[in-house]
Amino acid sequence: MKSIVFILLLFLVAKDEPELVTDQFKELYRLEGRWQRLGKSSPEFEEWKLVQSNLLEGRMYKINGNDTIVSEETRLVEINNVILYQAKAFNQPDQGRINFKLTSHANDEFIFENATHDFPKRIVYQFNGSDSLHAWVDGGQTDNSSRIDFFFRKLN
Repeated sequence: MKSIVFILLLFLVAKDEPELVTDQFKELYRLEGRWQRLGKSSPEFEEWKLVQSNLLEGRMYKINGNDTIVSEETRLVEINNVILYQAKAFNQPDQGRINFKLTSHANDEFIFENATHDFPKRIVYQFNGSDSLHAWVDGGQTDNSSRIDFFFRKLN
């Protein structure tokens, strides 16, 4: 009987432990903070916040006068060693979050893909030092003609 109670207590304690994350996901912690998009006449930003050890929440927005206009909410989440980039665009209210799975990671570059999504099929984040980020979306590995580049500088 004592062993059953011990096992139940152990299970309850383990259940409250935060999910372990991979070193690969921890590298994405570098996104935390506020990034300003370069080359835009009106200020545009991407902002990330570490919510849990396995969850970063983000949003893309621009400043128009005194208004903050959010265009997209994003999440990076790791579940059972699978890292997902989840995006929800505000101009598509009927559509829920779109999942892009991390398919490649090397040399400070993270590639997330969803071959079944219309556009984009790939989202790529490439860190260039501690305060510079180059991101892009495209139609997949074989379609670079639709590529849209985003260059960011970290503010904090």
